[in-house]
Amino acid sequence: MVVLAAALLAAAIASSGAGGAGGGGRGATDLVRATVSQAGRNLILAVRTASPLPLSKLDRLPVGGGSRYLCFGLRPAGRRGERRLCLGGARKAHRRVGVELLNAAGRTVSKATLAARVRRPNSHKLVLVIDPATAGLAPHRYRWRVLENRRGCAGGGCAGALPRHGARLFRLRPVRPVGCTGGDAGEVRNGPRDRNFVALTFDDGPGTYTEGFLDVLRGKHARGTFFEIGQEVAGRAETMRRILREGSEIGNHTTHHGSYPGYWDLAATNALIRSATHFEPCLFRPPGGAVNSAVVAAAGEAGLETILWDVDPADWTNPGDDAVYSRVTAAARPGSIILMHDGGGNRSGTLAALPKIIDTLRRRGYRFATVSELLGQRTIYRPYG
Repeated sequence: MVVLAAALLAAAIASSGAGGAGGGGRGATDLVRATVSQAGRNLILAVRTASPLPLSKLDRLPVGGGSRYLCFGLRPAGRRGERRLCLGGARKAHRRVGVELLNAAGRTVSKATLAARVRRPNSHKLVLVIDPATAGLAPHRYRWRVLENRRGCAGGGCAGALPRHGARLFRLRPVRPVGCTGGDAGEVRNGPRDRNFVALTFDDGPGTYTEGFLDVLRGKHARGTFFEIGQEVAGRAETMRRILREGSEIGNHTTHHGSYPGYWDLAATNALIRSATHFEPCLFRPPGGAVNSAVVAAAGEAGLETILWDVDPADWTNPGDDAVYSRVTAAARPGSIILMHDGGGNRSGTLAALPKIIDTLRRRGYRFATVSELLGQRTIYRPYG
């Protein structure tokens, strides 16, 4: 019995010293398990702790050894230095994350606070969701670890890491937009009137002017929706991919700009766009606004929502940039869908008017969204490569 009791005591002591997956014991670390994964374009970092960890008690931007922090450290494989994403903060702890950049010598070179989502599925688990690009993380292979420091221990803090030595490997893959969440059968002329958002839309491309429109949108930090004709796609795949890469959106404008299209016309245009970009449109604009119940039904069958407009400067008549500008800015309201053209003819007047339109509407408090965003939908991203 004495031998058995001694063995049990030795096992208990060994167990308390070994701790969980962090390898430091409860006295040194509260970390149990952690994962890093990718969902669409979001980076998902999750950690489980042995005891509840209030976010408000953590320092979002740690300062010195006396800080209490919980951080994910990521280092590009084959390089030195580390980027740390730290949870917590007395305010907005579920919507903000601290970012600390360390150089090769381990010294802090910059700190910032970024928008993110922090979820708590239960009292022992925290999940951080962040767009890696906002945190300065480009597609690459990363070595990662979780770092913790708690107050109240000898020496001013108890530091722990998971894994205890070294780091784990994760590959952040590039992503591309492959679709959107809309596409239900229906007809829309404008978005919600209770928010100061408008949608800039461009028809009849892709064409020789499309790159110029994209240059303006990029320079003004605005996005738009381009309704494209299937017959214009050939040879312009890179322009179309640029539309998506820079945050704008592509919609279906029929194969040959024909009125009252049926299902097969719309499905063929979707296939051409998908072949060039990997993106499946969920929005359809009828040429000339010619629409009836059969067109709306055919679009719905093809997974497309029918999008009209409530602001039309008639720019296709080439009235000049001043007329395009004044007509748009006079008619725009919260939720407006603004019709313009980047293809189908000489679009220099519209192109010249666009920077002034954006500047004026922005001064009036408007923000610019794609049509999907305006309607409360979102773009679907998928990793590749």
